[in-house]
Amino acid sequence: MFSMTLLSCACSRVLRSYAMARKRASRSKLIMAVGYSEVSKGQKQTDESSIPKIEPFFMATASPSVFIARCAAEEFDIEPTSLFVERRPPLLFKNADFEHVSAKWHNYSDRKEHGLGIPTNKIPEVAFLGRSNVGKSSLINSLMRKDLARSSKHPGRTQTFHYFAFVKKNVKMKSPLEASGFLIDLPGYGFAKAPDKIVSTYQKNTQNFLLDRRDFGLLRETFLLIDARRGVSQFDRVIMGWFDEAAIPYTIILTKADKVSMSHVKVLANEICMRYHSQLHSGYGEQSPIVHITSASKKIGINELMATIETDFASAFVQDVENDLKSE
Repeated sequence: MFSMTLLSCACSRVLRSYAMARKRASRSKLIMAVGYSEVSKGQKQTDESSIPKIEPFFMATASPSVFIARCAAEEFDIEPTSLFVERRPPLLFKNADFEHVSAKWHNYSDRKEHGLGIPTNKIPEVAFLGRSNVGKSSLINSLMRKDLARSSKHPGRTQTFHYFAFVKKNVKMKSPLEASGFLIDLPGYGFAKAPDKIVSTYQKNTQNFLLDRRDFGLLRETFLLIDARRGVSQFDRVIMGWFDEAAIPYTIILTKADKVSMSHVKVLANEICMRYHSQLHSGYGEQSPIVHITSASKKIGINELMATIETDFASAFVQDVENDLKSE
């Protein structure tokens, strides 16, 4: 379980210095890639035995809620069915509670031009970003097992950064420095019920925020949420391209998967893994080879996502130890 997520982090960092792969495969290619073929009306059907089988760009793991890019599994000699075997909540989440952390508790960044009050301690962070109404706050609440993130039927309700701290159960946190990690709820993009000037400001602030966290080395991963009902939108592609150019590692999460069929989910996973395949072989990009499938309302894929976050934080601890040893 740990090795898989460390793989996703490692893959992202190896590809960190490159930019976005922009070409999108047509729908027919996606359909063929998942093992289907379409025959036009009036076209003579060819003997199936003469058609070479095209393998999908994704592979299933032990969990039906997680896929991995085929090229990554083959490149790093990973057996996908050995990944995400454990379905129970990992220890980090099982033994933790969460608290919403006020910005006034943090040590602030020196980046006055950003106008942001953000922590500069060494506690690892993971951030969640997605189009407005993608189900981001609901997913974060499912991870925390309590309703701290504000969810709303109105798109764009989240218009600032919200920190949620991992704390020990039954222990009142006196300082954010006692936290073992942070989940960050970022403002959505795409559309929101707010004046255009306000929307533009907080979306620009989100970019500055992510660049700041990257430079401080605290942001272990950004999870990009995509609505499984709508697929990968042009807005999503722009964000993915910006992540690639800004050297910010990200993992894609499909939300609201209970609202669509599994065959539809596989087409989307194939498209996403095809993009990773392009990045791996062209030599640029920051996308992880892992694709999480989730539903906050049905609790699908929540424990698997917890495992990925736990390993992100574990890798941060290992890196800090290695840095301390080098400095001695």
